[in-house]
Amino acid sequence: MSIIEKALQKQQKASKPSLISQAMAEQPDNETSPPTPEQAEKHDLANSQHQPNKAILHIDTNRLERCGMVSHSNNKANPQITNEYRSIKRKIIHNAFGQAASHHENGNLVMISSSRPSEGKTFTSVNLALSLASEKDKTVLLVDADVLKPSTGKLLEIDVNNKPGLIDFLLGEVKSVSEVIYQTSIPNLRILPAGTSHHLSNELLASDKMASLTKELATRYPDRLVLFDCPPLLGVEETITVSKLLGQAMIVVEHGKTKMADVEKAISELNKQMAIGFIVNKAKQGAYSQYEYGYGDDYKKESQS
Repeated sequence: MSIIEKALQKQQKASKPSLISQAMAEQPDNETSPPTPEQAEKHDLANSQHQPNKAILHIDTNRLERCGMVSHSNNKANPQITNEYRSIKRKIIHNAFGQAASHHENGNLVMISSSRPSEGKTFTSVNLALSLASEKDKTVLLVDADVLKPSTGKLLEIDVNNKPGLIDFLLGEVKSVSEVIYQTSIPNLRILPAGTSHHLSNELLASDKMASLTKELATRYPDRLVLFDCPPLLGVEETITVSKLLGQAMIVVEHGKTKMADVEKAISELNKQMAIGFIVNKAKQGAYSQYEYGYGDDYKKESQS
């Protein structure tokens, strides 16, 4: 029996709907040595001052709380989902900065995806970003790597549709990546939108410039986790291309809908050295109780047992 199947079996003991399920239903440069967090922050602020049209993106945290999402600052608002994501992020932080970090190259670069569309990967990405932004010694960059169908801006209700982003940087239409990383009204949260749609998006994501970018993001900010909200794994070459550059993957599995064969096929394409986590979403019990972590080879072996 595979780890994913074990996680799914836990749903049979559930007694009440998960707040994650309820909330889902309501949703409409050149390479340099790594600076200290303080130096990196000053660098961001200096660049922002030289870009007068680059306004801070306002995120309505009260609206997110009303939608049942993770609360960034109010412990009394949505405590169950907030605590669930606290537990999830601890494993990710451990793999990125703890003793397990030596086993994962680019462990602070985390892919969030699913096997098929509409399983909750963007909802998971945003909630995890909100949870990580509440850390006192960590910052988070949320990258909308779903360049075919970007949706983080829509979920957060921030206007990034007409702003340059990842694809524009890879095309060379902006000089520095700092031009497409936007500050938000949440102090520890930055956004890198998908940018302009392009017919060569897969080739751009597979380019040397993309590899250099991920290397810079992994090393430039020693306190930062970078979350990549990626397209679904099956049938989308862009996701597999990006995954080769990242150190961790979180795969969102929809309870009662996602087929085991789809999950196994999806993770078979990933780097076997990645730390691969699963969140069973839209279940009757909290997300944390169905959260499992392992490695690509581990899941392959267990699925055959």
